[in-house]
Amino acid sequence: MKTLSNPSGSLIDPAAAIPLADRFRRTRLLAIAIGAVCLIAAVPLALRHSARPASDGLGATPPSTTPTASSAPTVPVAPPRTCGNCGEVVNIRVVRKEGESSGVGAVAGGALGGVLGHQVGAGRGKEAMTVLGVIGGALGGNQVEKQDKARTFYLVDVRMADGSARTITEATPPSLAVGAPVRVEGNTIALR
Repeated sequence: MKTLSNPSGSLIDPAAAIPLADRFRRTRLLAIAIGAVCLIAAVPLALRHSARPASDGLGATPPSTTPTASSAPTVPVAPPRTCGNCGEVVNIRVVRKEGESSGVGAVAGGALGGVLGHQVGAGRGKEAMTVLGVIGGALGGNQVEKQDKARTFYLVDVRMADGSARTITEATPPSLAVGAPVRVEGNTIALR
């Protein structure tokens, strides 16, 4: 804060040092600025009030001559069309299904195992090896038949547009990626 001193050396108030005419001019400018701010702030209120319909002083508004929404003819709005069979791929899984055994593999494996087991050992050992060869061959032949008949499937999980979920089984690797937009027709799936 700036302080002033008179010739006698005593301090005087800076507000007292400003001539009266200057103080009056500053006060008038401040009052004009406050009035302008109030006027600017009042404009939106005045516009909002002028947009309201006039009343008769009793709180009731006069009847409007313009048609209202209830008297205008209504046009039915069709709901937005959704694709009932459209969706998005959310997951692709690989599943290997083991084949069914018909018994042919077990019989063939048992016969081959018995022949090979008979080649090993002598006397009672030869008989034991033949029996073990038949059992081992039957088990091995059964597994070989199952592996030969095993199939690989690709399960494509799809989230439909209506929020439901579907899983489509493909025999070959699908040419789709997770997130791809698809159309499902029955048990087939294709890109949209």
